[in-house]
Amino acid sequence: MYGIDLPTTDQDSAEVDADADIEASIEAELSAMKSKEAPHSRQTFTPVSLNIECLFFMKTMDPIQPGLLARKMCEDARDCQDPRQRKCKYINRLTPVFDMDRATESGIVKVARTVLAPWFDLTPEDTDEAHEVKQHCPSTPSPSSIPYTVSYAIRHNIRNHVTFKSEEVIKKIAGLINVKHTVNLSKPDKVILVEIFQLFCGISVVDGKEWETLKRYNMNALYSIAP
Repeated sequence: MYGIDLPTTDQDSAEVDADADIEASIEAELSAMKSKEAPHSRQTFTPVSLNIECLFFMKTMDPIQPGLLARKMCEDARDCQDPRQRKCKYINRLTPVFDMDRATESGIVKVARTVLAPWFDLTPEDTDEAHEVKQHCPSTPSPSSIPYTVSYAIRHNIRNHVTFKSEEVIKKIAGLINVKHTVNLSKPDKVILVEIFQLFCGISVVDGKEWETLKRYNMNALYSIAP
């Protein structure tokens, strides 16, 4: 028609191959674009800004353990003899956070149970929340393996938060711990660190004697006593 000869079978085959090559090329370009747009692998250390004055957060990933990291940094500060070798010139105090949740009544209880379970015998909780906590902490020891003589003290900081007062936070957390564990504010075996900032609550458990020896993880104080 219109003086145009119909293509032969070979021409048809060539056009099909050409179309296939074009499709393959487009597919390859799309795949390359997707790989470039893919998010980078998660970093071991990720800075987190919550716009709180004089407060800086650093999120860590396995195998980094916040408690061990804070202790090691404080030990380095204590043992640093040359001021020129100081690694943390602008850090005043370190506070490890083992886990965190929203600073609501249920959130504080949930994160407290998660963090305290490996160290203390907790009060019974016959709810789905308790089951969820056990699933989250598969290495939690059984109550019979926890020494009931372990004493504790709760130290807390509340910043940019008005929902809960200090007394409420202390009562909520202390109420989760079996009465067999005694409160010792002067020389506790374990110190429960509670940090509430804006809408979040973070908790950790540190060795009481170590925490005091390392000046409650105050880097400036440790640098000042370096030999």
